[in-house]
Amino acid sequence: MKAAVAIGLAGIPLSHYGPIITAAQDAGAYALCVGEAAHETFAAASFVSALTTTPRIISGIATWARPPVTTALAASTVDEISGGRYELGLGTMPEQWNRDHYGIDPARPLARMREYVDVIRLAWRAHDGASCDFDGEFYSIKGYRRMAPPLRDEIPIHLAATRPGMARLSGEISDGILVNWLHTQQWLHEVLEPAFSEGVARGARAPQRSAMVRVLVEPDPQKARELLRPSFAMYQQVPYFHEVAASGGFVGSDLTDGLVDAMTVHGDLDSVVGQLRDRYGSWADWLELTPPGAVGGSALAAAYQELFKVVARVNSGS
Repeated sequence: MKAAVAIGLAGIPLSHYGPIITAAQDAGAYALCVGEAAHETFAAASFVSALTTTPRIISGIATWARPPVTTALAASTVDEISGGRYELGLGTMPEQWNRDHYGIDPARPLARMREYVDVIRLAWRAHDGASCDFDGEFYSIKGYRRMAPPLRDEIPIHLAATRPGMARLSGEISDGILVNWLHTQQWLHEVLEPAFSEGVARGARAPQRSAMVRVLVEPDPQKARELLRPSFAMYQQVPYFHEVAASGGFVGSDLTDGLVDAMTVHGDLDSVVGQLRDRYGSWADWLELTPPGAVGGSALAAAYQELFKVVARVNSGS
């Protein structure tokens, strides 16, 4: 199991992330993951890749708000800038965000995502006489050809999953599942993993297992929980949050200590490393470790510095 790091959280301007990015690489991070909550993921990934030489650069995650041909072109651009280190993480959004923010009909997300991935792969290969032609329920592409070939034949695609349907699809068509950090161990192993394994059995790939994990090195449990609670704020009105919480026996809207503990990892350095290994060591190929969200810049910077100690320990096996 390898440890990656989420980069670009709100609270620190992206232009000020240089020392953090350097420290993450120096700590031996498996990958640097850039999401789409605070910044546009492809621009941010290009910025991060230009400041690094060794870690993978992963969009964790890019939403499907762009046409798939545009996503393929953006991904190949970052891949070229990074020297072939880029991997594309894709995800849907909560129904309300799709409808209200991007004008996307959220109905039938599994069918839409299947087509989205198909078109990306076709558009990626649309060069040297080949074209991207696709006539589906959601996307229709005619005669698209790239002006320049991509750096390599295929881009790894990871699918973000919160519910079993997307976990199953991820196992079938992707190169890896990236489980939303809003999960309990019961949800991961009793709901998502069986669905993912079913998809793997249907498909022809050997996808990786990975998950986002909120991590805070803070020995005082009450202080840790208070620093982690704001991370939940934007998700508490999303229906799947309560569905996942109920899988761990947490019913209602209160962020109890037990719920925070079930969905995050916190403690002193030895405890955090031990919890990550106990919870994910026999399951994950890699983890995207994420510091607390919705905290001030100084608190976020301090959390990153402690997080890099976790990364170094996990990736060295010590």
